[in-house]
Amino acid sequence: MSKYNHLMKTDNTFYLISQIKELSTSLIEKELKKNNIEGISSSHGNIIHVLINKNEISMTDIANSIKRDRSTVTTLVKKLQKHGYVAMKKNEKDSRSTLVYLTEKGKELSPSFEKISNILFETSKIGIDEDEWQTFRKILLQLHDNLSSK
Repeated sequence: MSKYNHLMKTDNTFYLISQIKELSTSLIEKELKKNNIEGISSSHGNIIHVLINKNEISMTDIANSIKRDRSTVTTLVKKLQKHGYVAMKKNEKDSRSTLVYLTEKGKELSPSFEKISNILFETSKIGIDEDEWQTFRKILLQLHDNLSSK
């Protein structure tokens, strides 16, 4: 036993969170493939979700909405554009800003994304009753707040 063991107050909580992230990403990507959705990975999901709920939005607003840096969002949006899911145009109100919006092909993703979200959600909740789920969510939100404040 190391002389430092008494200093470590840890368990495998964050390992489990990491594994859950990997497993959920894998499930999403499997479902994307099953739905014949090409050129999109799970990392594009939040951007598509934001665009489904907005007509058009700036790159900066997307970045702020999904809590990713602007350069990452730009890279992800350009890949979506390459595959024909989104288009971009200059913001008429602010020429320094670029607006992003879904193309018709992008809008067609909405039902599949809703279906995949439901599969992820329902699969995650198997064996967990509503009270346990609400407690779990409350604890996750507290963990998020605790770590966001650092």
